[in-house]
Amino acid sequence: MRPDDSNVRRSICPRCGLPSAEGLCPKCLLASTTLLSCPRMVELVICATCGCQLVQGRWQIVEIPLEELIFRAVRGSVGVHVDLMDAQIDVSISQRGSTRYLAKVSVEGRILGLEAKEECEIEVRLRREACDRCSKMAGKYFEAVVQLRGSGRSPTQEEISTAENAAHQLAQSEYRRGDRLAFIQEIKPTRGGVDMVVGSAQLGRQIASLLHETLGGNLRESSKLVGMKDGRDIYRITILVRLPRLRQGDIISIRGRLMEMKGYDRNRAILEDLLDGGRHYIPAEEADVKRVLSVRQSAKRSVIVAADESAVEILDPESFQAVIAPRPKHIHIKPGDEVDVIRIGDGFVLLG
Repeated sequence: MRPDDSNVRRSICPRCGLPSAEGLCPKCLLASTTLLSCPRMVELVICATCGCQLVQGRWQIVEIPLEELIFRAVRGSVGVHVDLMDAQIDVSISQRGSTRYLAKVSVEGRILGLEAKEECEIEVRLRREACDRCSKMAGKYFEAVVQLRGSGRSPTQEEISTAENAAHQLAQSEYRRGDRLAFIQEIKPTRGGVDMVVGSAQLGRQIASLLHETLGGNLRESSKLVGMKDGRDIYRITILVRLPRLRQGDIISIRGRLMEMKGYDRNRAILEDLLDGGRHYIPAEEADVKRVLSVRQSAKRSVIVAADESAVEILDPESFQAVIAPRPKHIHIKPGDEVDVIRIGDGFVLLG
């Protein structure tokens, strides 16, 4: 017996009239579904000086090409239907002016068992302005001054170069770590040394600490009230880095042993024994009162004439007479080699 036709539920799509299991058919349902949601416009705010980008109220370092930056901004602004499977998004960008671009976005995938595709266009505008960092740099803003001075002497050009390189490298490192005020405003020669004017007090203290570690000496910090902001007192600090009297390459005597100054480790002087190459550490205050016997910069070239286990015969660089000098244990030498020598008293010492 045939079933009663009146008991069989029949449905048609109310939009196209074709048979449908229930309500709209898949094609009509797809036609009324938004697969790709796009904003009308995307705006990028970029610093005209350094190229940083303003993202959610904060300036961020950008190290990618502008087109890639635009692509990421466009890609991040669109939304794809959650049920679209195997979605493939394509973005093409064309320039329409000095600060205007047009992005064409398309998406393809499967939904409701059907292949689907949708497109949209997004206007991209660039707005260039000065970031907080560049604005402060242009306004000569600073919070700290690091003063490099010597004790009874002026810093050498090598010490100044070391200090400047260390300051610039540290400023760049701290800037990348998020300190927007980590910049060197100015490095200016002054009587007896140099002054480094820096953006943030934090960076100033870091530079001073690093110079103290590598060049020795001592630190002294002072502050000055310069104003008030949001109910808080604003101070500028000055940090004096006073270098020690002795410098790298100075030759001194410690308990009858000739030592060369190699540098400083905070409050310790680093010395190298000229006869065995051994490294020694003594308080910087103790080293600073020692008499300088010679300096590496005064070394002259000589030639090894003969050598045994404890002594070498060299030519006096001035008289060219053969003289005897102690043989350093840590230097590999043989007759005919050229070496650097310094005069200490009536004799000579070989330098490694």
